Amino acid sequence: MVSRESAMQLLHEHVQSQSLRTHCLAVAYAMEAYADYFQEDRDLWFITGLLHDFDYEEFPTAEHHPFEGVKILREKGYPAETIDAILGHAEYSGVKRTSNMAKSLFAVDELSGFILALAKVRPGNFEGMSADSVKKALKKKGFAEAISREDVAKGIKELNIPENLHYERVINALRDHSKELTFSSKYI
Repeated sequence: MVSRESAMQLLHEHVQSQSLRTHCLAVAYAMEAYADYFQEDRDLWFITGLLHDFDYEEFPTAEHHPFEGVKILREKGYPAETIDAILGHAEYSGVKRTSNMAKSLFAVDELSGFILALAKVRPGNFEGMSADSVKKALKKKGFAEAISREDVAKGIKELNIPENLHYERVINALRDHSKELTFSSKYI
């Protein structure tokens, strides 16, 4: 049986970097918010978000990530929907995003990283952050350069969700779990 606890254990076995663990946890919380929106299984969506990059530290190339991780997930009996979503979050995998889960994972992945980066430079972290502050920061070319603005926009388009609503949903999910996202030893 797949559980949050077993998924967290798997993450810890394969990811030593606190920043990557935090990113995976942020994506998990954003996925949980989208599970609520689509009235889907919160645990399954959380687990999918949590494990989307669990193999990246060991296999950081497009040749291996997320393919090596997916092999492990298949061996452990993770659901096909999770595996397809994880494959689909990598544009180069060739796996189309057809489910709401897969579209949501792609849509929250880069954005979660961006919002975490933005929270780190704001005096109140997540407090007072809004869709407008995210939009403004996305326009700054030197800020969080590794984040693909194109993927953020493409994710919103694929989900067919208003941009502001998407930003607010992810901000709120991360704000609601900000204590867990600040390297709490319980989670990281």
